Amino acid sequence: MKWTVMKLVRRAAEILSERGIPSPRLDAELLMCRLLGWDSRVKIYTDYDRPLSEDEVDAYRQLIKRRVKGEPVAYITGEKEFFGFKFKVNPAVLIPRPETEFLVEKSVELLKVMDREKLRIVDVGTGSGCVIISIAKLLKKNAKFFGTDISKNALAVAAENADIHGCNITFLETDLLEGIEGPFSAVVSNPPYIAYSDNRIEENVKKFEPSTALYGGERGTEIIERLAFQAFNKLEKGGFLAVECGDGQFKEVRSIFEKASFKDIEVVKDLSGKDRVVVGFKKGVKNV
Repeated sequence: MKWTVMKLVRRAAEILSERGIPSPRLDAELLMCRLLGWDSRVKIYTDYDRPLSEDEVDAYRQLIKRRVKGEPVAYITGEKEFFGFKFKVNPAVLIPRPETEFLVEKSVELLKVMDREKLRIVDVGTGSGCVIISIAKLLKKNAKFFGTDISKNALAVAAENADIHGCNITFLETDLLEGIEGPFSAVVSNPPYIAYSDNRIEENVKKFEPSTALYGGERGTEIIERLAFQAFNKLEKGGFLAVECGDGQFKEVRSIFEKASFKDIEVVKDLSGKDRVVVGFKKGVKNV
């Protein structure tokens, strides 16, 4: 049988569906684009009858086999879209997720109305750099940007992404904010916040994504607690800490923020109505 783009995509989608893979058609299309070097899935429909060589068919089958085994599409393709921007990813970094866009959106909203000659913003646990790079691209104000991570391999990915997007960001290898000189206008973070005992985590996430970027301790909030106290000491008056948290963690995170002396604590819900981002201000002074 002579395979064309559309015929092979349809067959691959059937196989992925039979194996219980979520969004089988989308995955099949993304992997075809990866194979052929296409930037848009639209090409699958405009070039649907393009014949594929035996080598291309074999290479595509290998990609599908990897997906059948549970490997995330983002790791197979080496990229993931976040806030409308494409970011390089590999198993050294957590795959950017749509819910983290609420962290970026809220941070940019607050930063835009801060009256500062120059803002200093740090993203803790930067991973792929998607949060701080998105903030840098969206903010359009005089600012200095930083990203920290405990993983040297993650920082290499972040630096590559910053270069691709033309963003001047200083990346530092450290644990949270240790050894970093403040003060900062804002500390933002999507920290590890999953409890070790949480059995709701998908198997492919546990198998393929970095555990250090997922698990936050026995309760899940231990790293957030350490960060809150460090951040308060590094923030300028009127600055804020914004962190992503898990479903059902808001009350505990709010308590942590209160113990760290943050004021005017608020929560941002995601599109599912779940508490997703917690924000606290130093000394309760907003936007000054």
